[in-house]
Amino acid sequence: MAITPIDAFPARNSASFKTRVETFFETEFPTAITEMNTAIEAFNTNDLRGTSSTAYTPNVTGNQAFTTESGKSWVPGMWVTGGYTSGGNEYWAGPVVSYSGTTLTVNVLVNGGTSTSRSSWQIAFSPPVTDLVGDVEIVVHTGNGYGSTNTRRRRYTTKSKDTATGSITYADSATLGATFTINASGMYSVRRSEKPATGSAACGIALNASSGTTSYVSLAFAERIAGFFTGTAGTNQLNEVSFVRKFTAGDVIVPHDTTALSDGTSDSCFMIVTRLK
Repeated sequence: MAITPIDAFPARNSASFKTRVETFFETEFPTAITEMNTAIEAFNTNDLRGTSSTAYTPNVTGNQAFTTESGKSWVPGMWVTGGYTSGGNEYWAGPVVSYSGTTLTVNVLVNGGTSTSRSSWQIAFSPPVTDLVGDVEIVVHTGNGYGSTNTRRRRYTTKSKDTATGSITYADSATLGATFTINASGMYSVRRSEKPATGSAACGIALNASSGTTSYVSLAFAERIAGFFTGTAGTNQLNEVSFVRKFTAGDVIVPHDTTALSDGTSDSCFMIVTRLK
């Protein structure tokens, strides 16, 4: 609610000054106190809190409309959080898109829980999540040999997911092999897997490697950031490595091996780079 404005006071030597002071203390000041108390209480009680029985699955992001009570003080841009009333582990949060009548639309940017639809939510004002990056990930799979120039750099046939615009750029070159270029500094998760049909070798993930023809084990220590050894062909061994670390804008991550391996399938030969923060 709005606080009633207080009119200006006349000069002290004005004939109306005494009357104006009396009006202030007798009428305006008590009214202002009442209105301020009401406004302050609204932040702790009803005006910024509500409930909703709208069905929502807490693993879906984007604009979601919730039916709730009317008369609240939610405004566009304000962050709200919804918590499932029957458990403390399922929630959603995001900025208000619009609020009209009994419909509250929220751009859900963060959530947690299961793939089960829930329909009992407590909604409340909350601080914004300032370090949220959302779904930022590139997934490539199915081996496609190696670069013709960078003969130790793995290539992939398929890019099945790319939601990393602005954060990661993926390129697959017939000559240079596969590269993941970091465009935004932050924390990233990297995962790589190999299951060769024939042969075995030391495989790995290299960072800013100066050579694309040197075997992985012979790269400089600072260039080798994660390595693993594929099992002997025919033993049905799936081998992979994963890690989390900070990367800086301009870093280039590559799948780099000691020797060329045969191409695996989508579920055994893949690489995933995900921005976490």
